Amino acid sequence: MQYFNQTLPLAFLKADRNGEILSYSTLARDSFDLSDGNLKGIIDEESIEKLVHYSRGTGMEPVKLELNMKTKDAPLALFDVHILWDSDDCANMIFLPKDSSNEVLMNKLLELQGRLASTDFELLEKKEELEQVLIRLNHLSGPFIPLSESMCLIPLFGDITADKINVISESCLKSVFAGEYGEILFDLTAVGEVEDKGIEKFTQLIKTLNFMTGSIIKLIGIKPNLAKVLNNYKLDEWVQLDQSLKQVLSFYLDRKEQGAS
Repeated sequence: MQYFNQTLPLAFLKADRNGEILSYSTLARDSFDLSDGNLKGIIDEESIEKLVHYSRGTGMEPVKLELNMKTKDAPLALFDVHILWDSDDCANMIFLPKDSSNEVLMNKLLELQGRLASTDFELLEKKEELEQVLIRLNHLSGPFIPLSESMCLIPLFGDITADKINVISESCLKSVFAGEYGEILFDLTAVGEVEDKGIEKFTQLIKTLNFMTGSIIKLIGIKPNLAKVLNNYKLDEWVQLDQSLKQVLSFYLDRKEQGAS
């Protein structure tokens, strides 16, 4: 097995058709006991049968499976597993824990319930509406926009926070895996304040996209204050920088016209 020495926001494994683990990320090593070197050592028996059944008939299309995993913290834990087969007939797998995410949401709801126990029903209703609005705002702060079959755009709006990037990362990864995008554009023109943990999550997302897809990733509309922060993360090998979306699209259209002629 090869250790993949890059920080990724989710656990990642690469395995062949026999289940032999070829490479793994830090989070995968911390979450699972990989000593067997095979997926059978970390996946429940019934879930293994589900995975084998899927592997027999799959093509190159990405897929999501619910699998029971054996983790270091629990004998069984339910995960959403996103699988993408590459040209070497190897499965690239990202693991999103369902139980832990549900537990976090439940804890937040219980905490909210405790704080509002002494208030009237109308105030509780307003608070719940506000929570839903905030979640929705995070979703809308980084919409996924396919510009063509080979190019997509994710414009970011407002402050860059860890919560916001977590929400955007999940939807972004799913959308990118569902297509074949050679260029991924992040427009940062409308970004406001930047939190340290937020920018760390953002750089992890960039590295994950680059590693999993091999796509060209371009950052557009970077302001001087944001450029200073990003410079600390040494992203030169991961991204290209462009001044504006107009500049990128003009170059794309010119290139397309030249190809047509």
